Amino acid sequence: MLKGLQATDALGVCLSKVLEPGSLLLLSGDLGAGKTSLTKAIASGLGIEKKTVTSPSFAIIHEHLNGRLPLVHADLYRLGLHADITETGLEDYLDGKNVVIIEWAEYMKDQLVEMALKIDLSFFDEQSREVCITGKTGIWNERLLLLDDCMKASKGP
Repeated sequence: MLKGLQATDALGVCLSKVLEPGSLLLLSGDLGAGKTSLTKAIASGLGIEKKTVTSPSFAIIHEHLNGRLPLVHADLYRLGLHADITETGLEDYLDGKNVVIIEWAEYMKDQLVEMALKIDLSFFDEQSREVCITGKTGIWNERLLLLDDCMKASKGP
């Protein structure tokens, strides 16, 4: 449960600490559920100014190359159901060098679930969001444990 923007920021910063080159995050959730806010927080944790991160709804892809790791932020909303990433050029960024975050990932034909961390955000109430994070055990297990430790530490004593 994420209660308020501070909790979303804490999750994003903690996520940024466990990301490596080649990390792929697939974000899903309704409009306004916090996908871009979470992306901004992850970017901030990577050393990228939050204000430079905006929703790439119209451009489809935004690059942020000035952080600890290069971040590629994509939004498939305008492409609709069964979006083909080969038509967007997004597959060029899946080269193991970038952190790639895809909003509206549920629209993809190829969900890339084998290597991705899936993050589903849903409304709980006006200020709170439920978050479900899943990743393939072999790839994400240790990093999810580190993420859990980071989140517990961010809540304080």
